[in-house]
Amino acid sequence: MSAENTVSSASSSKMPPLMPTPTTTPTLSEKQRKWVLIGISLASFMTPFGAAMLNLSLPEIGADFHVSAHSLGWVSTAYLLSSVLFLVPMARLSDLAGRKKLFLIGMVLATISAILQPFSPSFWVLVLLRTLDGLSMACVFATSLPILSSIYPASRRGLVFGINISVIYIGSSLGPVIGGIVTEYFGWRYLFLLLIPLAAVSTFLVYRALSVEFIEGKGEPFDKKGALLYMITVFCVLFGLSNLPQAWAFVLLAAGLIALPIFIIYSRKQTYPIMQIGLFFTNKRFTRSNFAAFLNYAGTYAVIFLLSLYLQRVLMLPSGTAGMILLVQPLLQAIFSPFVGKLSDRVDSRYLSTFGMLLLSVGLICLSTLNADSSICLLIVFEVLLGIGFAFFASPNTSSIMSCVSKKDYSSASASLSVMRQSGMVLSMAITMCIISVFLGSTEMIQADTIPLFLDAMKMTFYIGTVFCLAGAVLSYFRGTHVRREEVCEV
Repeated sequence: MSAENTVSSASSSKMPPLMPTPTTTPTLSEKQRKWVLIGISLASFMTPFGAAMLNLSLPEIGADFHVSAHSLGWVSTAYLLSSVLFLVPMARLSDLAGRKKLFLIGMVLATISAILQPFSPSFWVLVLLRTLDGLSMACVFATSLPILSSIYPASRRGLVFGINISVIYIGSSLGPVIGGIVTEYFGWRYLFLLLIPLAAVSTFLVYRALSVEFIEGKGEPFDKKGALLYMITVFCVLFGLSNLPQAWAFVLLAAGLIALPIFIIYSRKQTYPIMQIGLFFTNKRFTRSNFAAFLNYAGTYAVIFLLSLYLQRVLMLPSGTAGMILLVQPLLQAIFSPFVGKLSDRVDSRYLSTFGMLLLSVGLICLSTLNADSSICLLIVFEVLLGIGFAFFASPNTSSIMSCVSKKDYSSASASLSVMRQSGMVLSMAITMCIISVFLGSTEMIQADTIPLFLDAMKMTFYIGTVFCLAGAVLSYFRGTHVRREEVCEV
């Protein structure tokens, strides 16, 4: 392995870098690129795989630690909040210290967390370790796409992103199946043993194969005030959304919405901001692609949650059967994503992403017709529409975002996309839980006499999701002209 090279550039056009450094082109062989892609894809696989396994084991965790169903929500909430809170600061640190270095730090933290969580002596220690998981994944999310964008030319990124996204969907598909088997026969603490080798192999592959480092802001300062303001804003907005319709949650959400424009104004005045907010004001394609991603997840993330309740509480299917039926959607996403990603290298991504969003809209409208007597075969057909729709949207949209910014902004672009994605997930669940609360109080009240109310709530949620996806289709189509070169797209 050759000695590491350093790739750096100025990160601001307002003034020259504090410590000018020469820019060199990464020299990786095709074999090295493939090993890096495999290593990063393993890290991407771990996240949905581990989350899906752990969610399935929540009842056993609750019984083990004697905690309520409400408290169990912290197992997922702590991870989600932590990952979003640290995303932007970690992305900026990767520009200052090196993307490879931050990725490896994240994977080491993930390995340590996976080793410690089986030995959690109490529930809140487990929650604390899930927070550490969120921090580790923030490092990974903030650096994965920038690294792949830096080592692969724009003409091949669609395929690369498609493969990476496909692996994420495979993790979502296998998580419930493997998690159910391990939990049933060995217990929830053994789930983490499956993550340790994945984290170790991913760390090793990227460490050995990635013989270059990417430091785009060497010598620039870290905006501590901006980082703190970002974290306060995100915490108030996401934690407030997660706890609606509680009265205090509205107050917290309002505080976050007030802090948001303050953060934007502050960041635009900084020479070296924690996040390149200016991209949203000067780069039309970047802005519309990001908000399309937000609308995509806001409209669709709660689908699996609702269908899980529908299959088990309305159609009275056992959890194992319900899980197998719900595999259809992520399985099709995994199958079609590499194909669509490769297609996006030749076809303007706005057409592919728009088609994907329209297909999702049709799928959601179809889901709104489900009732207590609907056929399982019909539901599977609707899942097919959703799975193919997701595949046509995700990788072309990701490629569009990463291809329309310059190398110095890869980290900010990746962090922005991740924040939009996670925020959309939170909004989707917040809307769903609010509607369920209005119609029937809670999911624990789904009995024979409340099934019609649940179906009405589910139908209303799918209607709202359809509106989000149609709006996302409009943004996708009018995002601007596709650019394949290593430069900022037209604004």
